[in-house]
Amino acid sequence: MGDFHTDMRAANVYALWERENRHNRAPQTPHVWCWSTMGPLIDRAVAATDMRNAERRVLVLRNPGFANTERDGAAINLSVNLQVLMPGEKARPHRHSMNAIRFVLEGSGATTIVEGKDCPMQPGDMILTPAWTWHEHQHGGSDRAVWVDALDVPVHTYLDTGAFEAGPIHDLVDLPPDSSFFAAGLTPDTPSVKGYSPLFRYPWDSAVKVLESLVPNQDGSRRLRYTNPRTGGAVMTMLDCYLLGLTKGRETYSYRTNSNCVCVVMEGEGFSQVGEERIAWGPKDVFTLPHNQWISHTAAKNARLFQITDRELLRRLDLLWDETRDDGRHPPS
Repeated sequence: MGDFHTDMRAANVYALWERENRHNRAPQTPHVWCWSTMGPLIDRAVAATDMRNAERRVLVLRNPGFANTERDGAAINLSVNLQVLMPGEKARPHRHSMNAIRFVLEGSGATTIVEGKDCPMQPGDMILTPAWTWHEHQHGGSDRAVWVDALDVPVHTYLDTGAFEAGPIHDLVDLPPDSSFFAAGLTPDTPSVKGYSPLFRYPWDSAVKVLESLVPNQDGSRRLRYTNPRTGGAVMTMLDCYLLGLTKGRETYSYRTNSNCVCVVMEGEGFSQVGEERIAWGPKDVFTLPHNQWISHTAAKNARLFQITDRELLRRLDLLWDETRDDGRHPPS
């Protein structure tokens, strides 16, 4: 009889009892990409390449906590990037199997065209480019336009379902205008089998107006969900987005969840307690809230955080759970 381990390798098997415990791993720590670092890097990216040489001029946020692992991206299940377009530039049309959202940080005059619909890009606007929808970017303004891209790339990488098609655009269908979904409780009586919101642009001014109309929670926070107007559910099948408003000097209730979140600071400054780690943040910073950690936020100035999560993916798989330390008074929604 040969050596057991040699024979196992030859047979393409391994002994489960000899593998490390892959369950109940130590929680991940949060990470923050500070705008003071990223802003100048974006200028250098502009100097390094132009749109004739790049499909998209994008800086990919890479979480150092994934070093020496099989993972990639900013957070588990979430790929997050910073994209920049200069005045007069265009990013040619393409489509892919990954869902994506764009959250605008700065600039005026840029437009994303999704399935033939113009979506102007103003700071704070969220633009959807759902899976397999044609999209392109154009910039007719006078200053650089920068936005956050968030995609479910890690999920497609794991499932080997990634697909990409370059333009030219073909097979467009007529879609109702976004304006037909702006009245609460009223939607066009047209059939749709799509799993994503037919509303591709969510303006910042509208989101802030609704957020401020909400009755604050007992900890002073307000939380708004971006939803599909046809269903009232998440905007896309694997990405779920929120806007969190924080009151100066008030610590939010602590919560813990198995979902993962990336926050974009649109306004204000403060810090977040994530497990044993405390991370400070300010305008345009991007930071992660990894799963299975107790989390709370404290604003030094009134703040608004845009949040991208994988909650909808876990909900659809019947895997999502949340808990709080405050008798359920402030659970994630």
